[in-house]
Amino acid sequence: MADELLEVADDGKNDWMERRDDEDKASYVLNGEHVQRSRLRVDTRKWMLSKALPKVFGDKVTQEHVGDPEKPIRFTQIELVGVRPAAQDT
Repeated sequence: MADELLEVADDGKNDWMERRDDEDKASYVLNGEHVQRSRLRVDTRKWMLSKALPKVFGDKVTQEHVGDPEKPIRFTQIELVGVRPAAQDT
């Protein structure tokens, strides 16, 4: 399937269409429909590979904790004076 990605991406034979004007003069225009179809085919294969082999073709997600080791986060407990706890439903 990964090899098909390269084949689809490299195949540009129908990306341009010949158009002739009233004077029978040829010009070339982009075939947007074919280009979009090729993009869909590539994206679909990439998605399928990411699901079938996530360790190889999946999105890489990393987590990193960053902070100054000299200034660690400190938690303190605060005592609230004069505050009543909320009433509980029984």
